[in-house]
Amino acid sequence: MDELEAKLERLEAILDSVSIGAADSTNSVDESNKIIEAEATAYTAYCDTGCTGVTATGIDVSNTIQHEGRRIIAVDPSVISLGSIVNVKEGGESFEAVAADTGGNIKGNRVDILVGSVEEAREFGRQTVVVEIIKEGER
Repeated sequence: MDELEAKLERLEAILDSVSIGAADSTNSVDESNKIIEAEATAYTAYCDTGCTGVTATGIDVSNTIQHEGRRIIAVDPSVISLGSIVNVKEGGESFEAVAADTGGNIKGNRVDILVGSVEEAREFGRQTVVVEIIKEGER
């Protein structure tokens, strides 16, 4: 628990020092601490734009929003490698996630968070989040 609390304190300090405004898609990963400010949206396993219930990495998400105890997010693999384990801080909360999916509109510093319903996705809207890469996936 102490390690998690230390990570949260570090992220809060970073948030305090970063101007939280509209995400700039030209930003890239800060290689020294692997922290990204990103625009976040939410999506469901099935949608009108081609969501099939299976992620780009082959995970069946038709009945879950998690994989191996972590939330699932869609990313631009040129910014966050597929398979990466990340910590996502949104608002006053944070959660661990795996970068297991991609999306047609997920370009640059954008993430799409898998949620359980269309209502949850609409309620989430667009937010600025801080993503810390804990373990880099394969490029």
